[in-house]
Amino acid sequence: MKRRQLLKYAGVLGILTSLPTYKLNAQAPIPGLGVNSPSGYVKFKLGKLDLLVVTDGHIFIHPAQPIFAPGINTVKVKEALAENFMLDDAVDAAINILVIKKEKRIIIIDTGSGSAIGDQAGRFIKNLNSAGIKADDITDVFVTHLHVDHIGGILDGDGKLIFKNAMYYLSQKEYNFWMSENPDFSQSKNKNSNEGSIVLARNIIAAVNDKLKLYNFGETLFDCITANLAEGHTPGHPVLKIVSENESLTHIVDTVHTTLLLSHPEWGTEWDIDFHKGVSTRTKILREQSKSKGLTMSCHLPWPGLGYITKKGDGYSWVQMPISTPYI
Repeated sequence: MKRRQLLKYAGVLGILTSLPTYKLNAQAPIPGLGVNSPSGYVKFKLGKLDLLVVTDGHIFIHPAQPIFAPGINTVKVKEALAENFMLDDAVDAAINILVIKKEKRIIIIDTGSGSAIGDQAGRFIKNLNSAGIKADDITDVFVTHLHVDHIGGILDGDGKLIFKNAMYYLSQKEYNFWMSENPDFSQSKNKNSNEGSIVLARNIIAAVNDKLKLYNFGETLFDCITANLAEGHTPGHPVLKIVSENESLTHIVDTVHTTLLLSHPEWGTEWDIDFHKGVSTRTKILREQSKSKGLTMSCHLPWPGLGYITKKGDGYSWVQMPISTPYI
């Protein structure tokens, strides 16, 4: 089945047909710099590793409920959005993709959404090229979980692999869930059909089958990435610890999609396959990261998704890592 046919069914997360187009980058000139748009990537060092965060675009969710804070009083949600200086009754979620350069390897953590959610996203390849990296240069694709905004960029419009020289890595537990006879979505608060999600996941697995390596949680891959189970969003969803020399980065992936769920982690999201496990995992990870004060990355917190988690009242707050050279 061609990719355009697959994505016709991929109503994954309930976003494919309902989201409006929303421009990510303004094109107004930057005073004194002579540049017309922000860069689509940032570079930084972690020990001996060269890291980049590359944007795939974003996902604009309006209204914020019920995807976020399902069942919570609307007035309380709007008050929390205002307290977080967010849009009124909307969530604008970034799509941040981590790229790791280690010796002769170039590892990407997920692939973005491809063409699945319209022109508000699907910019990963263009921005990767701007950073001097081609799709054929990618040696390894680490798939955190099988949702469309993470795997939609694996195949092109003809159903062919975009990263044709790469090996693919997926947790055994995530694989088992999607390939089971009847994946169990009964603990999700999203009561829409999940048929599209299942079709997409299984066809992506089939497409990468001879290049797919399944890992178990606790394993360290590439001598720098340790994946630990952080279930709830999906059954095989990981949190990644990336270490080089004495420096580390914790990638919490989709544990938190928005700062709204930092201030109220218990409010949750319909996107979690197991809502209550999602709340429990989110609370645990936020507590751990706030105590460690370690550098944190998120797929969906504001671009480029790098920062620190601090305790604030009964919830938590996001402190963005300063980016001193955001323009090219």
